[in-house]
Amino acid sequence: MTLSQLLQWNLNLFLLILSRWAGMVMLAPVFGARGVPALVKLGLAASLSVILYPLVAASQPHIPLELLPYTAVIIKETVVGLVIGFIIYTFTAVLQGAGQLIDFQMGFTMGNSLDPVYGMQSPMMGNFQMVLATMLLLATNAHHYLIAAMVKSYSYIPVDPSGFPMGIDFYVKLVTNIFSLSIQLALPVFGALLIADLGVGLLSRTVPQLNIFSVVFPVKIIFGFILLILALPLMGDSISELFNQNLAWILQFYRGWR
Repeated sequence: MTLSQLLQWNLNLFLLILSRWAGMVMLAPVFGARGVPALVKLGLAASLSVILYPLVAASQPHIPLELLPYTAVIIKETVVGLVIGFIIYTFTAVLQGAGQLIDFQMGFTMGNSLDPVYGMQSPMMGNFQMVLATMLLLATNAHHYLIAAMVKSYSYIPVDPSGFPMGIDFYVKLVTNIFSLSIQLALPVFGALLIADLGVGLLSRTVPQLNIFSVVFPVKIIFGFILLILALPLMGDSISELFNQNLAWILQFYRGWR
């Protein structure tokens, strides 16, 4: 291999590593937040690529030097990074779904606030849970595990043209699990408020002279906040279990690569 070919091989390898990391940083929570400038995201992806470069180069992956095959590998690496970032993003999606259910039962559906992290409307309780979860993850250095999981991807999905992703059934099950976990996370508050609604309905049928609906909405909001305060001590364990499940999905995606 001549010097020019060696330089071209190293440059091509670095761009492939950067493509995977850029895809992950684009979608993953905390890293891909809207408030983070694009230059910072690119700098983070490039810095991590530089750190990881010697490890990937030591495996001597086969990298095509022709334009079309190399472009295909670039696309493949970007897609791998995007899928990993999407799986990590499901952590946020579960919290947002649970917050949407709680908001619906508390009467906050029409009061969705603008999420400054992702720049879109999101439920108030979902915002609260997401901010709390992000603070807990950063305080416990859990984002280091996300970087470690990304590094581990090169052991299962090497930088070469070979390999095919998992089938569509994996992603269908992933979306199903997001809805399931959202319901489980919101069920204590949602279920208690639903039972309270049933009690109010029975009371209004028993004593129709009472204008109970004029006071039921403020009482529901207060009752909902009391339930949320009582559930706060258990929030840490719930977020920990959700984070572990998120890492298990990433590992399942790695093992399913052919």
